[in-house]
Amino acid sequence: MNNSLCPCGSGRLYSQCCALFITASLMPETAEQLMRSRFTAFYFNEHPYLVNTHHPSQREANELTSLQNSQETSHWIKLIIHQVKHGDKQHQTGQVEFSAFFNENNEFFELREKSRFIREQDQWYYLDGEPNIYRTNLKLKRNDLCWCQSGKKFKHCHAL
Repeated sequence: MNNSLCPCGSGRLYSQCCALFITASLMPETAEQLMRSRFTAFYFNEHPYLVNTHHPSQREANELTSLQNSQETSHWIKLIIHQVKHGDKQHQTGQVEFSAFFNENNEFFELREKSRFIREQDQWYYLDGEPNIYRTNLKLKRNDLCWCQSGKKFKHCHAL
Protein backbone atom coordinates (compact mmCIF):
# COMPACT_ATOMS: atom_id res chain seq x y z
CA MET A 1 0.00 0.00 0.00
CA ASN A 2 2.81 2.47 0.86
CA ASN A 3 4.49 2.10 -2.54
CA SER A 4 1.29 2.55 -4.54
CA LEU A 5 -0.26 5.76 -5.82
CA CYS A 6 -2.70 7.41 -3.45
CA PRO A 7 -6.34 6.69 -4.35
CA CYS A 8 -7.15 10.41 -3.95
CA GLY A 9 -5.82 11.09 -7.45
CA SER A 10 -3.04 13.48 -6.42
CA GLY A 11 -0.43 11.48 -8.34
CA ARG A 12 1.67 11.09 -5.19
CA LEU A 13 2.53 7.91 -3.32
CA TYR A 14 0.02 6.98 -0.62
CA SER A 15 2.76 7.04 2.04
CA GLN A 16 3.61 10.64 1.08
CA CYS A 17 0.02 11.80 0.69
CA CYS A 18 -3.18 10.84 2.54
CA ALA A 19 -1.49 8.24 4.77
CA LEU A 20 0.12 11.15 6.63
CA PHE A 21 -3.33 12.47 7.56
CA ILE A 22 -5.08 9.14 8.18
CA THR A 23 -2.31 8.01 10.56
CA ALA A 24 -2.43 11.42 12.31
CA SER A 25 1.20 12.22 11.43
CA LEU A 26 -0.01 15.53 9.96
CA MET A 27 -3.28 17.45 9.81
CA PRO A 28 -4.73 18.57 6.47
CA GLU A 29 -3.91 22.22 5.85
CA THR A 30 -6.70 22.80 3.33
CA ALA A 31 -10.28 21.71 2.75
CA GLU A 32 -9.16 19.96 -0.45
CA GLN A 33 -6.56 17.93 1.43
CA LEU A 34 -9.24 16.89 3.91
CA MET A 35 -11.61 15.96 1.07
CA ARG A 36 -8.93 13.84 -0.61
CA SER A 37 -7.95 12.15 2.65
CA ARG A 38 -11.58 11.40 3.51
CA PHE A 39 -12.08 9.77 0.10
CA THR A 40 -8.94 7.71 0.73
CA ALA A 41 -10.29 6.74 4.16
CA PHE A 42 -13.48 5.51 2.47
CA TYR A 43 -11.31 3.63 -0.06
CA PHE A 44 -9.33 1.85 2.70
CA ASN A 45 -12.23 1.56 5.21
CA GLU A 46 -10.52 3.82 7.76
CA HIS A 47 -13.77 4.53 9.59
CA PRO A 48 -12.36 6.21 12.74
CA TYR A 49 -10.70 8.87 10.55
CA LEU A 50 -14.01 9.57 8.83
CA VAL A 51 -15.77 10.04 12.17
CA ASN A 52 -12.97 12.18 13.63
CA THR A 53 -12.93 14.51 10.60
CA HIS A 54 -16.72 14.92 10.51
CA HIS A 55 -17.69 18.05 12.43
CA PRO A 56 -18.92 17.09 15.93
CA SER A 57 -22.17 19.04 15.45
CA GLN A 58 -23.04 16.86 12.45
CA ARG A 59 -22.05 13.41 13.72
CA GLU A 60 -24.68 10.77 14.28
CA ALA A 61 -24.66 8.77 17.50
CA ASN A 62 -24.00 5.51 15.63
CA GLU A 63 -21.88 6.97 12.81
CA LEU A 64 -19.00 4.50 13.14
CA THR A 65 -21.32 1.48 12.97
CA SER A 66 -23.23 3.01 10.08
CA LEU A 67 -19.99 3.54 8.13
CA GLN A 68 -18.84 0.00 8.82
CA ASN A 69 -22.15 -1.42 7.59
CA SER A 70 -22.16 0.66 4.40
CA GLN A 71 -18.63 -0.42 3.52
CA GLU A 72 -19.66 -4.09 3.44
CA THR A 73 -21.37 -3.55 0.08
CA SER A 74 -19.48 -0.52 -1.30
CA HIS A 75 -16.02 -0.16 -2.82
CA TRP A 76 -14.74 3.32 -3.65
CA ILE A 77 -12.80 3.57 -6.90
CA LYS A 78 -11.88 7.08 -8.02
CA LEU A 79 -12.10 10.73 -6.99
CA ILE A 80 -12.30 13.74 -9.30
CA ILE A 81 -12.15 17.26 -7.85
CA HIS A 82 -14.19 19.67 -9.99
CA GLN A 83 -13.92 22.93 -8.08
CA VAL A 84 -12.50 24.31 -4.83
CA LYS A 85 -13.75 27.55 -3.25
CA HIS A 86 -11.73 28.97 -0.37
CA GLY A 87 -10.57 26.39 2.15
CA ASP A 88 -6.95 27.55 2.33
CA LYS A 89 -4.91 28.38 5.43
CA GLN A 90 -6.30 31.92 5.55
CA HIS A 91 -9.96 30.78 5.39
CA GLN A 92 -12.29 29.43 8.06
CA THR A 93 -14.63 27.76 5.56
CA GLY A 94 -14.29 26.04 2.22
CA GLN A 95 -16.26 24.18 -0.41
CA VAL A 96 -15.11 21.30 -2.61
CA GLU A 97 -17.18 20.00 -5.51
CA PHE A 98 -16.23 16.46 -6.46
CA SER A 99 -17.29 13.21 -8.07
CA ALA A 100 -16.56 9.94 -6.31
CA PHE A 101 -17.05 6.70 -8.21
CA PHE A 102 -17.94 3.51 -6.38
CA ASN A 103 -19.17 -0.04 -6.84
CA GLU A 104 -22.14 -1.20 -4.80
CA ASN A 105 -23.65 -4.65 -5.18
CA ASN A 106 -21.86 -5.16 -8.52
CA GLU A 107 -23.12 -1.88 -10.03
CA PHE A 108 -21.08 1.28 -10.60
CA PHE A 109 -22.25 4.71 -9.51
CA GLU A 110 -21.13 8.32 -9.29
CA LEU A 111 -21.68 10.53 -6.27
CA ARG A 112 -21.32 14.19 -7.21
CA GLU A 113 -21.42 16.57 -4.29
CA LYS A 114 -20.61 20.07 -3.12
CA SER A 115 -19.12 19.56 0.33
CA ARG A 116 -18.76 22.27 2.95
CA PHE A 117 -15.80 22.36 5.32
CA ILE A 118 -15.07 24.41 8.41
CA ARG A 119 -11.78 25.09 10.20
CA GLU A 120 -11.80 25.29 13.99
CA GLN A 121 -8.68 25.58 16.13
CA ASP A 122 -6.49 24.93 13.06
CA GLN A 123 -8.30 21.68 12.20
CA TRP A 124 -10.46 21.20 9.11
CA TYR A 125 -13.74 19.28 9.42
CA TYR A 126 -16.25 18.03 6.88
CA LEU A 127 -19.49 19.84 7.71
CA ASP A 128 -22.08 18.62 5.19
CA GLY A 129 -22.72 18.23 1.49
CA GLU A 130 -25.17 19.01 -1.28
CA PRO A 131 -25.43 16.06 -3.66
CA ASN A 132 -25.95 17.17 -7.28
CA ILE A 133 -26.11 13.68 -8.74
CA TYR A 134 -26.41 10.74 -6.39
CA ARG A 135 -25.97 7.13 -7.33
CA THR A 136 -26.32 7.56 -11.07
CA ASN A 137 -25.62 4.22 -12.70
CA LEU A 138 -22.47 4.24 -14.85
CA LYS A 139 -21.49 1.60 -17.39
CA LEU A 140 -18.07 0.51 -18.66
CA LYS A 141 -17.39 -2.10 -21.31
CA ARG A 142 -15.04 -4.91 -20.34
CA ASN A 143 -12.35 -3.83 -22.83
CA ASP A 144 -12.44 -0.14 -21.82
CA LEU A 145 -9.54 1.19 -19.77
CA CYS A 146 -10.40 1.07 -16.09
CA TRP A 147 -11.32 4.42 -14.59
CA CYS A 148 -9.00 3.91 -11.63
CA GLN A 149 -6.18 4.93 -14.01
CA SER A 150 -4.25 1.70 -13.50
CA GLY A 151 -3.71 1.44 -17.25
CA LYS A 152 -5.37 -1.99 -17.23
CA LYS A 153 -8.51 -2.97 -19.07
CA PHE A 154 -11.62 -2.80 -16.92
CA LYS A 155 -12.12 -6.58 -17.12
CA HIS A 156 -8.68 -7.13 -15.55
CA CYS A 157 -9.08 -4.50 -12.85
CA HIS A 158 -12.36 -3.46 -11.19
CA ALA A 159 -14.80 -5.61 -13.16
CA LEU A 160 -16.46 -8.17 -10.93
